[in-house]
Amino acid sequence: MIIGQLVISSASIRVPAVTLNSNIAQGAQIRESDVTAVQVSVPNNENLISVPSDVVGKIATTDLFSGDLISVHSISTEFAADARNVSVPIRAGHLPQVSPGEKVDVWMTPSLDGVALPGPASLIIPNAVIAAAPEFIDAGMDTSVTILISQDQVQVLVQAMRDGVIDLVAIPVSGNEL
Repeated sequence: MIIGQLVISSASIRVPAVTLNSNIAQGAQIRESDVTAVQVSVPNNENLISVPSDVVGKIATTDLFSGDLISVHSISTEFAADARNVSVPIRAGHLPQVSPGEKVDVWMTPSLDGVALPGPASLIIPNAVIAAAPEFIDAGMDTSVTILISQDQVQVLVQAMRDGVIDLVAIPVSGNEL
């Protein structure tokens, strides 16, 4: 009887934790606006992070979703060794609404100005992570975004920027997939 009461009382104890306000793709840096401190009842809280400042600036080691509780195993203090941030110029009217931490596909359409022969658009980098994007987008002005890609994708992207027009296609979140 006493053991049962201890189990029931410990299950109702609320502990501090940090939860996500938005989806964060693997490899993205977590911002202050992405997290909130909460009180939760969970059976095992030993790996949960309890202070938002312990998460801000860290890197997601896996895809994280809005409402997830953040554990020590889901973040890292540094980017992957081969990760690179690349600024990508985007023509007016070609940037979908994107935010840091979201994923996009990078497409290139060859132009008459580049070395590549004019032709249809092709997917050059799938699942790139948005590292930085403008908060306000004027559809009538060219802009740029910064994406996080692996080192072996940099040459492909830089050559594509010289040979054609770059478009980003937002990858919608469905269910628990980023």
